[in-house]
This record gives sequence, structure tokens and C-alpha cells, in this order.
Amino acid sequence: MSSSIRVINPMHLPTELPCERYPLRPGARMGYKPNVVELSTGELLLANFHTHHEAYDDGSMCEHIVLHRSTDGGCTWRSQHVDHLWGREPYLNLLSDDVLIITTHFLESDVRNRSDHTTVYLHRSEDRGETWTSANVDVDMIPEKVAYTYTSRNIIELADGTSILGVGCGHDTDYLFRSSDRGQTWAVEKMATIGFDSATYEYSILQEGVFHVTDGGRLLLFARCDVRAMSFDSPLPGLPDFTDVGDSPSDHFDVEIIFESADGGGSWNAVQALPILGCMYPSLCSLGEGCYLFTYTQRVPLADRRMGVYGLLLREREDGTFAVDVEQDLIAIDEKTPDYFDSGGGFGNTLQLRDGSLLTPYSYLDADPEIEELLRTGAFMEKAVFDGYRNRALPYYRRWVEHITWKSVKNADRVAQQHCFMGCTAVLNLSGHITEVCRWALPSQPRQ
Repeated sequence: MSSSIRVINPMHLPTELPCERYPLRPGARMGYKPNVVELSTGELLLANFHTHHEAYDDGSMCEHIVLHRSTDGGCTWRSQHVDHLWGREPYLNLLSDDVLIITTHFLESDVRNRSDHTTVYLHRSEDRGETWTSANVDVDMIPEKVAYTYTSRNIIELADGTSILGVGCGHDTDYLFRSSDRGQTWAVEKMATIGFDSATYEYSILQEGVFHVTDGGRLLLFARCDVRAMSFDSPLPGLPDFTDVGDSPSDHFDVEIIFESADGGGSWNAVQALPILGCMYPSLCSLGEGCYLFTYTQRVPLADRRMGVYGLLLREREDGTFAVDVEQDLIAIDEKTPDYFDSGGGFGNTLQLRDGSLLTPYSYLDADPEIEELLRTGAFMEKAVFDGYRNRALPYYRRWVEHITWKSVKNADRVAQQHCFMGCTAVLNLSGHITEVCRWALPSQPRQ
């Protein structure tokens, strides 16, 4: 379907970029947080997932991965529900010879998880995703005692042929998993972080981190961080202004920090932050000559932008930092989720296809008219309304919903209120996430 992309404060770009948008399953609210790779055959493989809320005695749920294939550049898709691939937020990693590895994290509340903690599953394929073998990266693989495992989003293949995966368990229990056989086996190495006190940080720079090798061979990690909980050794350039956030505990206000490793991933030094509040799920496409297209999910609405997926240009400086202008030539790839909704997920990485065009998948949040009106007017926070939907959802996902009541959220910030209410409506299938792909192009690959 022909459409356009809005460019905010255009300087080197036009006010709009033409694009084509293709829903994977028209009308279906069953696609959350997609990402895509292009196989050597030219076929596109996309993964996303959805959650089933059912009336189990223990109030659990289960989450299913769906794989989608396209042979026409993303215009049409063939979908396959893959029940035996466990975990959520699947991230496809394409290694040499079309070896695929999906990273996931497997929630404690999933009915199939027999452990008492969140853990990691890696799903590996040597036949372009037709068949898969699965491996559990659990706490017994970590040399220290940890409560859970959680990985980087991606696995990256280095110039020497090895592949690295990050496993971060919080409070400086950070480990690099290194493979010399494209993910069949892994050696576990302790990893060091430099530039902040990682021992006091509840999370890890590896959790949801994205590795990237620049055109010049520098190994970077784009890390999702709660900078409000981090103690830096010296001022970090690029941090956004948190004045308006207040004391909200929401992770929607996280920031991307760029770390660099000069020793193949053994240690990481904080270089700079990207000055965008609520920036996460990054992706980089090289445009050549030290210029990159950076796409990311905007998790909270800002003054001039809605939640969704955005793109901007980064230029690598000689000192290794990136020049970034977050105010001009901001490309609004997806802004379908209204400001008064919860986040739609976004997630989309961007591929440059063989014809030079760009392909970005994303998920946005959709709701029945009655739910949208309640959120638009704020009436969802009337006690009878909020608890009415909450009580209807309770039997289907008791483990989560039982902790949510109007009383428990009435004094919370608006982000938390919207998140909790829409979580209950999603359990009732009155709202949900839709996956689309956007095919677009930059005019003659502009430079900053």
C-alpha cells in the first residue's frame, strides 16, 4: 500500500519520503516486536511473537514465535507458527553460510517454563530456518551464582570467524559467550565494563544490547541503559535531559549508550550516549564513508514525535565518537501508536536490500474503538472502568493481573497507568500489536 514517511525538521531530506507498507497478516493483532534478515537466496525471513492468555490454575500464559517468509521483497508473506521455539522477543541472527540463530528470553510465567526464573533459549538452523535445534543457556552455565540469564539481542560474527553473544545477569555478572563453530558450542569468558560502577547496577549493558562492527572495524555495543541507576566515573557526553521524567520507575525512559571494545569483546568502555529519551532497540545500516542510518524505537512520546520507529543519520568522527543531530532530518518510519496508548513495541531493524531500497519491520498498538475512546479521554482511570476490565482479565492471566488494581496505580505516572490498563485489555483481546513492514529509500544516500 502506497504511503509516505514524515521527515521532522528536514534539512538535507525532503519533507516526506515515499514508501510502501505491507501488513503481514491484515487485521490480525498477533504480531509483536518483529525483526528481519535477508538470506543469501534473497528470501526474507522475519520473526515475531504473540502471547496466549488462558485459564490455567496457576495463572500462567504461553508465548509463541511465528516465522514469516517473503520472496518478493516484503510485499507478500507466508507465515508459519512454530510452537517448539520457546521464548519471547525473538531476534534473528544471520551468520555465514546462512546459519541462523534466534535469541530469546523465556519468562518464568510461561506455562512451559519449569524453572523458577527467566532463562535464555537459543534456536539454531543450518537449513535457512526450515528445521531448528534448541539450547538452553541457563544459570548453571554462568561461573557465578546468578538468579537468571538474559542475553544481548544479537550475535555478531567477527572478522576472525568467531561469533560473540553477551549474557548479562546484573550487578557485574557479565559474560561473553564466544563460538568458533557458528554457535554449535560456546566458550564462556568473564567480561569487564569500564566507565561506570557495574557492581551497583541492577541490570547489565548486555541485556538487549546490540553489537555492531563499523566500516573501519571498530567493535561497538549499543546498550539499553537506565542511566538514572548508573554511577559514571566521569561525565558521559550525550545524555538527554531527565527533568520532566520525575521519579517514574518506568523502563520506557531508558537511553542508548555506545560502548567500544578494543580487545574483541573482553572489556567495554563507555563512549557516549545518544541524546534521546526513551530510545531503544537500535539498528545500523552502513551508507558508506563513515555514515550510518540509525533506526530505533521511540518508547515514549516527546514534544515533536509520537511513539514508534524513527531513523536518523550518524556520522563517525575521527576520534571514534558519532556526530548525531536528533532534531533535524528525523525520519518517522512508524508513528501509528497514539500518544495516549502504551508503547506499540516498535523493534524494527532496517535492512538495505540488493536494489538499494530499505526495509523496516515494526509493530504498533491497535485497540477496539471503546478502548481507544477510554484512553483518549482518560476515562479508563475511573475506578469502576479500570477495575471492571481488570476483573474480567483476572482469570486468564492471574499471575500478572492480580497485582494490578485501580488502587495500586491511581497515584502512578501516566505511562504506568496506560501500560497496566492496556495490559488487561490485551488479555481480553480488546487490544493488541500489529506487524507491518515498510519499504522505502533515502534520496541518493544523503550525508550529514
